[in-house]
Amino acid sequence: MSYADPVPGLVIRYNYLWDREKRDGLSFGSKDRPCAIVVYHASSGDTIVVPITHSPPALGEEDLSIKVPPDLSRELGLDDQSNWIRVSEVNRFQWPGVHLRPLPSDPNRYHYGMIPKDLFEQIKAKLHETMKKGRVPLAKR
Repeated sequence: MSYADPVPGLVIRYNYLWDREKRDGLSFGSKDRPCAIVVYHASSGDTIVVPITHSPPALGEEDLSIKVPPDLSRELGLDDQSNWIRVSEVNRFQWPGVHLRPLPSDPNRYHYGMIPKDLFEQIKAKLHETMKKGRVPLAKR
């Protein structure tokens, strides 16, 4: 399988390790999910992703998530359920790493597509704002 360039805004299928799973001593996430690349350093291969989930934000944590517009979910090939981008935690890994997963719909691809620039700017701003308020858990993999 060949890999597309890991550019910020690319949505990949990835075995995301939630912070609670990491605290429980796990090294693999409970499932593979779409994740958006927010940072990629070509010189080091460092890649930082945020998860995309069906779970709506918990009460009082609405500012830690961004709802994916339904038309973008369809364009990316995600399912018809609501999808939320979490900016409350991140995973960091060396590209391409062992945690990339092929798409269920196409085993020759690991990426869904790109997030539009305006939504990506919202993700970056909200992640930066969240980081300024306190520590954003980081799972290094």
